[in-house]
Amino acid sequence: MLRSVLIAIDASPATSTLLALAQRFCRPDLHQLHVLLAIDSTFAVHEQPAPFTQAEREEYPAACEEQQHAEAAIAAAVQTLRAGGFVAEGSLRADQPVDAIIAQAQALDCELIVMGHRHMSRLGRLLDPSISAKVLDRVEIPVLVGVAD
Repeated sequence: MLRSVLIAIDASPATSTLLALAQRFCRPDLHQLHVLLAIDSTFAVHEQPAPFTQAEREEYPAACEEQQHAEAAIAAAVQTLRAGGFVAEGSLRADQPVDAIIAQAQALDCELIVMGHRHMSRLGRLLDPSISAKVLDRVEIPVLVGVAD
């Protein structure tokens, strides 16, 4: 039985770094990789990938564009991982990133979370800790953090 690993991406150029990390530390014969991208619920037109109606495109153009960008990033990440020989799936969640990552890791009974970290000033970390720091504080499984600028 394959063990689950969650890769939390954000559709930025840092995604390729996270995918490379996962491929370096996971094995296709041991791990199933799950790509997760969480978008703010105000930018989620649908809970699951689905075609947008003309009315949705006219009323929520920015949200449609954001969701399409997220869906494309997930599809590209899954394709990259599958090309590397992994069993891989992807999902989009309309939720706060920390909550989405933790919920998905628990639901999949993951043994590892792979995610990014952006450099912040000390003051910035004090005022609003990073997503990776918040996840680290709330999970009891290893978190592999790739540094992204």
